[in-house]
Amino acid sequence: MFGKKEKGVKGRSGKSSKKDDETSAIPEPVVPQKPEPVVTTTTTVSREEEERKRKEAEEKERKRKEEEEERKRKENEEKKEKEKKKKLEEEEKKKREKAQKEEEKKKKKEKEDRRKEEEKRAEEDEEAETRELESVKLGPGETNTTYSELYHLFPSEVFVAYDKLQDFARDLNAQISNPEIVLIGVQGHGKSSILEALLGHQINTVGYGGASRRPLYLNIINNVECDTPRVTIKRDSNLNDFDHDEIVNLSDLSSEIEKRNRIVTPDPVFVQYEFKDTCNITFIDTPGLIPEDQGDLIKAQIDQVVMTLAKPPHRMILCVEEAKDWERIEMMEFVKQLDPELSRTTFVYTKFYNQLQKMTSTRQVNRYLSGTPPDTKAFFTTLMSSKMRLKFSESDRFQGKIWQAHRRDMTGLEQLQFDKKYEPNIGLHALRKYILYLTWKNYQDNVPKILKQLRHKKASSQEALEKIQHQLGTLDSLKLRSLASDYVVDFLQIIERLITGTSEGNPTVSGQTLEEEKTQHGDGEWIDAHNRIIKFDPEEWKIPYWDSKLYGGQQFERLLIEFKAVAEHTKISEVTMDDVATAAGVNKLNNIPNYAWAACDLAQQKSREAFIPLIEQLCSRAIYTMTRLTDISEKVVESRKKKWNIKQDPLDIDNVEQYPYFTFHIKDLYLKFVETTSQSCLERCLDEFYDTQTIYWELTEYSDRVLPMERNDSDAKKAVVDLATELFKELQKRIIKNVLLKFYNSYLVPMQRELWTVVQGKVGSLSDKELDEIFEVSATKHRIKEEEKVLLQTAQQCAEQEVVFIDAATKYSHPVLVGGLGKAETF
Repeated sequence: MFGKKEKGVKGRSGKSSKKDDETSAIPEPVVPQKPEPVVTTTTTVSREEEERKRKEAEEKERKRKEEEEERKRKENEEKKEKEKKKKLEEEEKKKREKAQKEEEKKKKKEKEDRRKEEEKRAEEDEEAETRELESVKLGPGETNTTYSELYHLFPSEVFVAYDKLQDFARDLNAQISNPEIVLIGVQGHGKSSILEALLGHQINTVGYGGASRRPLYLNIINNVECDTPRVTIKRDSNLNDFDHDEIVNLSDLSSEIEKRNRIVTPDPVFVQYEFKDTCNITFIDTPGLIPEDQGDLIKAQIDQVVMTLAKPPHRMILCVEEAKDWERIEMMEFVKQLDPELSRTTFVYTKFYNQLQKMTSTRQVNRYLSGTPPDTKAFFTTLMSSKMRLKFSESDRFQGKIWQAHRRDMTGLEQLQFDKKYEPNIGLHALRKYILYLTWKNYQDNVPKILKQLRHKKASSQEALEKIQHQLGTLDSLKLRSLASDYVVDFLQIIERLITGTSEGNPTVSGQTLEEEKTQHGDGEWIDAHNRIIKFDPEEWKIPYWDSKLYGGQQFERLLIEFKAVAEHTKISEVTMDDVATAAGVNKLNNIPNYAWAACDLAQQKSREAFIPLIEQLCSRAIYTMTRLTDISEKVVESRKKKWNIKQDPLDIDNVEQYPYFTFHIKDLYLKFVETTSQSCLERCLDEFYDTQTIYWELTEYSDRVLPMERNDSDAKKAVVDLATELFKELQKRIIKNVLLKFYNSYLVPMQRELWTVVQGKVGSLSDKELDEIFEVSATKHRIKEEEKVLLQTAQQCAEQEVVFIDAATKYSHPVLVGGLGKAETF
């Protein structure tokens, strides 16, 4: 069975193959089939990559979380460590603060104990010092009132004479400078104490460590009206509570200064001390200098303040320093910065008694006293301690203790048998006498100068009196005519020079630009026939020097050129048919309109309308340029006086400035001439405007123009307007040219020639009576006679003052030192 089947299949198969061969050339239709999914190696790889990346991300995230936890752990540990450290620091700080408080408490207790001990010892020292001072014996010829007499060396007559010398100096404007003394020194070395001792009153803040925080200006003034000292503290701009002058009692001065001394500032406190028995002098107490080891910044500030006050060369320097071994002296280097030659410096060595106690032999004390800088003035002083100062604050007791301290020094020196040549340098009173001597000498040296000025004033008054008396005798008509002639010539010469050309009038000050000229003239802008301003650019119209300051002839020249430019740019105004018709009229011979006549009439009318206002404005401006020369001439005269250093006596009859009515009269003659000349020039300029008949005659005589004869409005108007415009331009050219010529010939030339004849002729024709009236002779003589009386009184007064001055100068220049005159309240 299977064999048959295979054979049958094989047969079909063979048949089919043959058929296929026959139809192989025909393509069979393609049936689309669904693609079966194919599993490749790419899919497997992709899945593995994703799995790997996922694991890496998970690992990365795990590491990040671990790092974050580690960071937080470390931060917590650091925070705990910081808190622990901070806690330990706070505990340590508390321990230190506790220890510091205990130390401060201990130091405070020690300081308080030391203060009490020092106070106790100071009280003991004060009592011992008081007993020591009071036990000092008086020297030969000394009494219990010697200390008071030393504060009143000169009798009252000397200060009365001094006041008179001051009055004379003020009356004669004599500059006499008051002595100025600047006190400088290290803090706590006694500058302020020296100042108080010199005055004999406690006035300042005194204490160790720099009690003076601000400079103090103490102006001592001689005032004969003050029987007792009058003290005024000037307003203080640094303190609101003291913004006014305040008069205080002398006993309250120290406390008042202390109130103002609570701030540190370079601005001084000003105190004015007035009294009848004193000389004018100024003391300047400066803040104490700071040692090198106590702050560079504040030291530099104080050094600068002190240098500023002591630097002026006219001020005397009082250098105060504690007496010590010479190799330990500190101030010399600082002083030489202010006064290299030490020519104005006086040295004062305080607390001399402490240094004196170290000396045991004559040789030692003399060697020390000779150790001062060569060719300088030096003094050795001892004052009471600060505690004793407070105890003996009353002036009388204060002065007494100063004297006792001096006597104690002298006793010690005498026991050591010191060289007596040093005695003038020992003690506060020796220093005080030296300063008084410098003050006295300053004014004594000025006595000859004041006397010279007084005698000069007397001689000048006598000379002026003689001169006035001579002038009264020569003030007659001949003198007046001579004065008048001289002034007129000078005035006209200056006017002529200003017109011709000169810079003597100072163009920068007196000159005017074109714009300034128009503004100051008031009506300077050019106005046309219809009252409209003619605006133009002077640079575009080529007006020369329009921005330069001119006066006189050059300003007049610029004005003419400006007029020429304005006139040349002026055009004929509009011509209407009404103007043509009315101007033409009818010819009498043939009853035909005369259009030529119409053109001439219109040209004549339009030219008058256009140019007459401009000429009138030119005339007005020309008057202004010439009239302002009177003011410029006055400036020229003043300039010449300064240049030639001419000083005229207001009472000199040759000084024409004393006669204002006459000078006004001359200027008025000039102004009237300018007005008259300008009016004459204007009239001549108006002659240039011919009448219609003249213009018509010239047109018909010399012109071959053909005009329409029939009444055709459009043709007639055009022909007439064209002809009128042409005639207007011809008239314009002729008028401008002739107006300029006439202003030169009829205005400028007379200002240079006829002006002299007119003014001199009118002045020369004045009668004697008219001259007296113009020169106001009666008033002048009255004024001179009054001045004669004043000069006579002045001469007599100077003679009397000379006697009084010589007497006062003698008393002041040769004072007699007196004693036993009682207590004094002043320096």
